[in-house]
Amino acid sequence: MGQWFYKICLILLIWSIQKANIELSFAIAAVVTLASFRTKVSSQALLIIIILLFLVIIGSMSVFSPENDYYFFIKDFIYFVRPILVILAGYFLTMRFHNKKTFLNIIVLMGFYFAFVHLLSFVIYFNIIPSHTSGIRNIFGRYNHVETAALLLIICVKDLPVKRSRYKFFYQAFVACLVLSFMLYISRTMIMVVFIGSLAYYGYLKLNRKGTIALVSFMIVGAGFALFLQAYEPATENPGVVDGFLLKIKNSVSESFSLGNINVQDLDRRELWKHWRAYEAYKVYEEIEAEQLWLTGQGFGSTVDIGFEARLDGELTQHLSLTHNGFAYLFLKTGILGLLIYFLIILYLYSFSYSPRRGTLADIGNNLLVATTFYILITSFVVTGIFKPYDMATLLIGAAFAFKQLKPSEDSDTGDQGDT
Repeated sequence: MGQWFYKICLILLIWSIQKANIELSFAIAAVVTLASFRTKVSSQALLIIIILLFLVIIGSMSVFSPENDYYFFIKDFIYFVRPILVILAGYFLTMRFHNKKTFLNIIVLMGFYFAFVHLLSFVIYFNIIPSHTSGIRNIFGRYNHVETAALLLIICVKDLPVKRSRYKFFYQAFVACLVLSFMLYISRTMIMVVFIGSLAYYGYLKLNRKGTIALVSFMIVGAGFALFLQAYEPATENPGVVDGFLLKIKNSVSESFSLGNINVQDLDRRELWKHWRAYEAYKVYEEIEAEQLWLTGQGFGSTVDIGFEARLDGELTQHLSLTHNGFAYLFLKTGILGLLIYFLIILYLYSFSYSPRRGTLADIGNNLLVATTFYILITSFVVTGIFKPYDMATLLIGAAFAFKQLKPSEDSDTGDQGDT
């Protein structure tokens, strides 16, 4: 197959991930994996695939339950298998490219494309732009993790082919578009992923002297910002963009980890929405405790009863197959075993921060794996981590393992080959 074929495959895969349609991205990832398949897979990449397969096996044990809802079983099965396919697709595609950095380059170019379209929508619908955060996000989009990954790569990977473009003005203009579009999503998660991911990539989150200094500095700045938020009272009624964003940050911890002073028996929905992620996790814990399924969870096909019908994604439902918190989702489907395996994956990825420096593409691979460690951690608290349809971490993981497998002599393939 020609290089353009694999480039088109990657573009389709990125597009399907951003569409956030689980069935679509699953199908395209499967097709791309088959189209770019290679018989040789690095032992390090194979290990993470095997670990992820254990999660699939644990969740699949519920297939023998006579009470299983097989529609939700298949849905959960797809959610858990899809990250494996995306990792494999990313790995195989990277290995197929003559210029290995073409993979990262295309992610950046796709980020430019999505940023341009996003900003264009603001121009077209300028007359209806709301003055508050929630309205802007509802109309123009709440997230774009392709843009998140693109900005992370621009900040971290110094010699991307796109940076060597002859058309410097256009490159700088598109970077400006990307940054502006990124900020207009007003997404706490996206900002945290880029900020923490960049620190991790450059080794500031490694457990050594450099990492300790960075951690102390981060804690001082964080404490100062927390004191500011405590003293500052954003407007709660009709807040503007700035007040709305600060209010979201201020409520982040209580929304995800605390039920506050609400009485869960009263189900006062006005208060529940402020602590929705924490409430979902509480209901999962309550169900697992009642059924004593601590070790393996309820398996694929299980749902959590939230106690009342709520309108989520435009539909009324009382039994949720998914939760926002990725750890609660894993606990429901795979129990303590699944959580331990998930943390093992995170620790395994983080361990590459201690790989020796060789001045080759392998260094980029190691650094990307460490950055994705914190990408996964951050998103697992709010959007189910690697199981979210629009997650880009698994795609980066696949490419990173491919970079790590390259021999020093293969770095010569990364010269300027007209990718921009």
